[in-house]
Amino acid sequence: MRFRWRATASGKKWAITALAAMVACFGLLCGAVSASSSRQQGPPAGGARKATGITEVPETVRVLMPDKSVRVMYMDDYLKGVVPAEVSADWPYDALCAQAIASRCYAATAHKYPNADVDTTTNSQVWRDQHDPRTDLAVDSTHKVAALYDGQVIEAFFFGHCDGHTRNSEDVGWGDLPYCRSVGCPCGNTTLWGHGVGMCQEGARVLAQNGWDYRDILKHYYTGVEVRSTEQTASNWYFAEGTSRAGFATYLCLGNPGQTDAKVRVSYMTDGDGSVDRDYTVPAHSRRTVLANADVGSGKDFSCEVLSTNGVPVVAERPIYFDYKGKWTGGSDTVGSAFLRPTWYFAEGTTRSNFETYLCIGNPSDSEAQVTVKYMVEGAGSQDRSYTVGRRARKTIEVAREIGTGKDFACTVDSPNRVGLVVERPMYFNYQGNWTGGHDSLGSLSARPSWYFAEGTTRSNFHTYLCLANPSDTAATVKVVYLLSGGGKIEKGYSVAPMSRTTVVAQNDVGTGRDFSCRITSTNEVGIIAERPMYFKYGGEWTGGSDAMGTSYPKPSWYFAEGTTRPNFATYICLSNPSEKGAQVKVTYLKGDGSTAEQQVFVAALSRTTISANDFLGVADDASHDIGIKVESTNNVGIIAERPMYFDYGGSWTGGHDAMGY
Repeated sequence: MRFRWRATASGKKWAITALAAMVACFGLLCGAVSASSSRQQGPPAGGARKATGITEVPETVRVLMPDKSVRVMYMDDYLKGVVPAEVSADWPYDALCAQAIASRCYAATAHKYPNADVDTTTNSQVWRDQHDPRTDLAVDSTHKVAALYDGQVIEAFFFGHCDGHTRNSEDVGWGDLPYCRSVGCPCGNTTLWGHGVGMCQEGARVLAQNGWDYRDILKHYYTGVEVRSTEQTASNWYFAEGTSRAGFATYLCLGNPGQTDAKVRVSYMTDGDGSVDRDYTVPAHSRRTVLANADVGSGKDFSCEVLSTNGVPVVAERPIYFDYKGKWTGGSDTVGSAFLRPTWYFAEGTTRSNFETYLCIGNPSDSEAQVTVKYMVEGAGSQDRSYTVGRRARKTIEVAREIGTGKDFACTVDSPNRVGLVVERPMYFNYQGNWTGGHDSLGSLSARPSWYFAEGTTRSNFHTYLCLANPSDTAATVKVVYLLSGGGKIEKGYSVAPMSRTTVVAQNDVGTGRDFSCRITSTNEVGIIAERPMYFKYGGEWTGGSDAMGTSYPKPSWYFAEGTTRPNFATYICLSNPSEKGAQVKVTYLKGDGSTAEQQVFVAALSRTTISANDFLGVADDASHDIGIKVESTNNVGIIAERPMYFDYGGSWTGGHDAMGY
């Protein structure tokens, strides 16, 4: 008997149901074969556990190395050495993603040694200090995704191949795990290689070749699980920057994509004037706009905390529009941080003529923060400066006064007494003496080997740069892969010296007239930071600039709180798909009047697509044209989403800003 494991055009859902039934029959026909007796991946001492007690994948894992030392690694950095060691990197994308998730679950739950979670052998799962771009992408694209049973991360056992069906966990003496049930498998082998419990790696490859999504693969081999991100939704947001000085208008945009109204408290921490609290309701499926100037009064610099007091997850952004010192008009925007951390990183900053750069440090805690800023000057080494930020206060640093003028720099902001902070870097400029504006970026929480951007262009009147910072003591070898709108890619290589930064002119890499997204990889695994500043004269008349910190992870879901298609505003959504599988994307617009609208978009593999919200929603001066945005890849392909906007605010302040989604 021969089966064809192929999803048909009559519908993926029907095909999966039919294939599952065929797989089950195949397993019943094959009979039982004893499990492998070789020492393979197995449960912790004491047997497997029905409940692991783990609801979120941890950030790090402790790895017992061959020399008996224990190395603490970021979970995804560890997995990038596991996946290509466990399976072939040329396997289908969904098979690689399924392996990445199974290995993530196993590492999160193993705890095999008193001082380490896993080792580097088949006693846990194989790890080697070698990476591959395809398996790296599979790990990045499934960041924090896990298989869960009753809300807890499972012990996701896997093995080489079976003989037509997998084994129950109790059949090999591991105890009764409800998600490790014997199921039929299309791997095509007649012998068992491995313990036989959980996912058959060869079977996963066959299913992926026949169109199965990685979630369906995992659900087949692990009975009764759900496959989803364990990243926690946010009900707290923090901003370091905000001002109600003359010539500045600061807003908070609050988006609620959920089913329940959100009760939100905004706590403003002003420079030297204590704090001010204001309460708001954000209706379900909606967004609300708060004018911070009206909340705090005029002439105040502030940081703020946005808290959903009834626990309903929200998204918060903070656009600012300005006439800086009465000479440079523009705007900036950032999504807030859901975290307070003692260390922050930036790749961009300059004290050149006609640029003014600041660091805003917010301390919402009840402890005074000692702060050290390490300025890494391009081509000139590093300089350290120390500061104190009072409890529930903010501090503003004018960088030119600290390091002098005429310097391009990156920086690290660190609290030696480990107080949690939020840090931003606003900049104002008259770019090349012609284009005035400003931009702002929230810092990165870590230096990472991979970065992604959805937006970038070398059209006429647009100048796009990549700023790459290396805060380590080892030079970073960096590859930039530009994914062009409409298909095609261009690859370039760079070296970033230790404790330094490098500036890349995108036009020199891709030529003129190109829209692109990009993936930036430190091929020798040295952690870097990547930002993308842009300067422009949009439509030949609106001058300004924008900046975005990259993201380290493609995801199937992204959220924005800001967006508008009122007159004199142009809002776009840039979608990048760095994978080899096309992405079916649904965009939901959460309108200020409580109504919603949906748009379906296809993003081809290894490409980017740009959506005009104005074209889809139309233009009108009312609340229904203020929008929050939810972006979902309905076929689970990891994508990147950014939202650039251009404007003539109040008919006199032209500019633009951009935000990476949350």
